[in-house]
Amino acid sequence: MKALFIGAGATYDCGMPLVWELTAEIRRWLTPEKLIAFNKNWKSQGGGWDQDVISCVVSLLENENLHYENIIGAIEVECSRERDQLKRQSYHAALGFLLQAVYGLLMERQVKNTSYALAALEDFSSIKEMVNNNKPLWIFSLNHDCIIEMLALKLEIPLKSGFNEEVNIPMKTANGSIYSFPFERLSRKSIEENQYDFFRHGEFGINLIKLHGALDIFGQNDELNYLKVKSATSSPDSLSSQIQLLDKINQDIAVRDGIVCTNENIYEDENGEIQFLRKSLLSGAHKFTNKLSQIAPSEFLSLFKGNLNYANELICIGYSFGDKHIDDQIADWLSFSASRKLNIVNPGINSCPERMKHLSSQVTCSPLGAADFFTQLSNKKPTVFQAML
Repeated sequence: MKALFIGAGATYDCGMPLVWELTAEIRRWLTPEKLIAFNKNWKSQGGGWDQDVISCVVSLLENENLHYENIIGAIEVECSRERDQLKRQSYHAALGFLLQAVYGLLMERQVKNTSYALAALEDFSSIKEMVNNNKPLWIFSLNHDCIIEMLALKLEIPLKSGFNEEVNIPMKTANGSIYSFPFERLSRKSIEENQYDFFRHGEFGINLIKLHGALDIFGQNDELNYLKVKSATSSPDSLSSQIQLLDKINQDIAVRDGIVCTNENIYEDENGEIQFLRKSLLSGAHKFTNKLSQIAPSEFLSLFKGNLNYANELICIGYSFGDKHIDDQIADWLSFSASRKLNIVNPGINSCPERMKHLSSQVTCSPLGAADFFTQLSNKKPTVFQAML
């Protein structure tokens, strides 16, 4: 049985950014001058960050050897070290601000590139045969985007992410009408009782586990249930439209009432009460640690470890082996049996990653992009766009 593990490079052909590309976007948008101006405005309104925190963030932004996850990780370290409560609050605010920037830029890419992504996904159609041969196909993802969900809708492949019920949440729109927003839901009780909804052995479909949170996953209420945006129709572009609509509802309230919450989406329920959905993006150098509070469900890491054991071959696409909590799990899985194989698909790969070198006889390196990899699995020729590259 095969399983897929995907990183940022897996969706690059669909218009989503790699880590350094996203870092460059952040630096173009958040210049030191702009951050200082923002802080001046925040202070005039009774808020703002401590000057030492501003200086720290500016220094990190100016260090071109750091990508955005390094920057977030460095701020996490400063936040955990700081003993002054006010400074610590400023570091925490800086973390939230940068995570919100990452969310906003990724969401913009997701929405604006929908048509482009759907065209590019023509080259990924051989995944349907992979699903047929590995019923079900497990996909473990570090990506925040919704490209796999779009691919499943495009190819009419059923997909489950562990969420075990469907709910519709009434939300007021700008014109005062009520929109019944569709979500999948995973309650805290279901998590504690291990009541996830996945395809069982022999069933046709994709089981998707998004380990680092996503644009479409939110924490809800104090008990931290989880909601996942559900497509309103069977059209593969519906998911992007729903994410855009949810953001518009949030923005309309911000404009109308001046209510802005960092890393939360706000909506007004049918009774006029303001409700909050907590964004789940997980980034930085301390994922799934106790250093800082994180919304992404840590239980999904256990699901990854447990369900990886169903596979005897793991195909890693577009992952650069930079997350210790992931690399350790893959190394442990590989070392359990000599019959297990790791295939690393990455256009820049030229040798076995350091963490896996003691297992290099079980590792294959394929210097290919995701579209080329999937195209090679089928008899189809690449799209005109791919052929021109």
